[in-house]
Amino acid sequence: MSAYQWLAPGRRRQNGPAGRLLATAVAIGLTALLMAMAFGVYVNRALALHLFLGGILTLAFLTITGNPRRPAGPTRISWLLVAASWAASLYFVGMNSAHAKRVPMIDELSLADMTAAILLAVLVLEATRRCIGMTLVVLVLGFLAYGIWGDRLPGSFSHRPLSAQEIVDHLVFSTNGLIGPALEVAAFLVFVFVVFGALLDRWGGGDFFHDFAQSLVGRQVGGPAKVAVFSSGLYGSISGSPTADVVTTGSFTIPLMMRTGVPPTYAAAVEATASTGGAILPPVMGSAAFLMVDFTGIPYATIVTAAIMPALLYYLIVFTAVHLRARKLALAPTLADGAPTLAQVLRRDWIYFVPIALLVWGVLKLDRPVFAGAIACLALIPIGLLRHRSPRAFLGSLVAGLNNGMGQLVAVGIACAVAGLVVGTLSMADLTGKISSGMFTLAGGSYALTLLVATTVIILLGMGMPTPAVYALAAVLAAPALQALKIDLLPAHLFIVYFSSMSAITPPVAVAAFAAASIARANPVAVAFLACRIGIVAFVIPILFVGQPGLLLMGDAAGIANTIAFVVLGAMALVIAFEGWLFGDLAVPVRVALAVAAVALLAQSGTARWGVAAVFLAFVAWRYWRARSRPGTPHA
Repeated sequence: MSAYQWLAPGRRRQNGPAGRLLATAVAIGLTALLMAMAFGVYVNRALALHLFLGGILTLAFLTITGNPRRPAGPTRISWLLVAASWAASLYFVGMNSAHAKRVPMIDELSLADMTAAILLAVLVLEATRRCIGMTLVVLVLGFLAYGIWGDRLPGSFSHRPLSAQEIVDHLVFSTNGLIGPALEVAAFLVFVFVVFGALLDRWGGGDFFHDFAQSLVGRQVGGPAKVAVFSSGLYGSISGSPTADVVTTGSFTIPLMMRTGVPPTYAAAVEATASTGGAILPPVMGSAAFLMVDFTGIPYATIVTAAIMPALLYYLIVFTAVHLRARKLALAPTLADGAPTLAQVLRRDWIYFVPIALLVWGVLKLDRPVFAGAIACLALIPIGLLRHRSPRAFLGSLVAGLNNGMGQLVAVGIACAVAGLVVGTLSMADLTGKISSGMFTLAGGSYALTLLVATTVIILLGMGMPTPAVYALAAVLAAPALQALKIDLLPAHLFIVYFSSMSAITPPVAVAAFAAASIARANPVAVAFLACRIGIVAFVIPILFVGQPGLLLMGDAAGIANTIAFVVLGAMALVIAFEGWLFGDLAVPVRVALAVAAVALLAQSGTARWGVAAVFLAFVAWRYWRARSRPGTPHA
């Protein structure tokens, strides 16, 4: 077995009738349980979490092979692991009353308690290896090893000796470990939105977003690429998963871009960049915003309101980059034959706006995201009935949608569970403060270097991991160092959310770029680097809003408007410099000058940027006037 195959996650398993039946039963059972809780039915949260973890582990072992080379059919080992998962989970369900009465870290754990807890942790690590890869398992084992033997280390990184009872009690029986906030968010918040996205897609939501985007920008130059930006952003804002977004919308947009003359690598990079942006676009924001509520106590409505402007700026710049590249490649305006107009789309598919509007209304007005997601799921039922007139066909489609949703949730749920083990180890060994202090010391107290170190840590943690799990780890490790710089709580945690999301296109493990490359049959590493260039502004925006909170709509109206105006101009100058086109090709010295101008415009303060803004706008006007005055020169 090669090193890559050893490190890589498994592949999808082809189950027999028994496996499919069990997977469907788990999907229906968890949906019934968690949807009831979303609508306000009381269920003991610890019981629900153990049932959820048992279900997620079952699906992980049923649907994912041990490694890429393993047979795709069912195996005895997979069924043995499923049985072990339910044995461990049901033990905790049965012992819930007794465990609720014990005093954590004081009352002794029985041999059965220790055995069940260790078995559950081992099963989570094995599921992590299958779903995410060995890299994360090694990282988690490193933290666990520190918790076990860290007392033997010299210097400030040593901690007090911890017994096996203490370690197991803290990691599995407390609310700061495996059964902690990260798993709660996956079960009680992410689940509802994943089900909503899966059912919306099953009942034509993906086609609706594509047609809606096609009707808006399909006739423009580079239409297919712009359709990818619009449709992926719309779908991603609901699904919150860059990889799922690529697979869903990219299967339409990437081949269409390639047929109109867009190189395969660029087509895949556009789709990956646009899909990744969905994880920072309200209302769902890759589900990390839900975790942010738990970690910070900031209301969800406040978080999504602050995130709106940076997300719109991201898509504005990606759209501009696509437009400039289309002009540079001299692509003719294209529109698929028979594509509907905007009026036709709205007349035919207006009903899709109802559940989306309910979702946004519930999130922003009620400030109850899980209830809003449940209402939105309920509002999808009429759409499903309209698409499937037969009750039997509707029920079949509903079950298929739930199975798809649970399949998408497996990796997120497992990642959140294993993140709980890391968070538990950090708090148990008091490692959080030591790492944050070390980061600050490594940067010498420098503001810029601390941001750079924090960014590097977040991106490294994010290699191959879902956004919520990355945020859960980085919020514990990096947030204290950011707050030591006197950065406010909201910008500091949004900084982490943004870089957690961007890890989906950041080499060497860029899951969204790799998924897009597989559709385009392009080099995945080349796609990842190009996606980073197209979405370069995403790596600048978080650094800007921690110093200029007006970008997050914080402050007085004049200050907010001033900040947004300069950031938009600076971002535009940056993307023009990178693309090398503005009403015609730009020479290298001009591109360098534009990059310098972008830095000046994006600076936090200084009167010089007013002059730079005037020069930049004059340059754009001059290029436009010159293009207009030359016959045959593109000027739009």
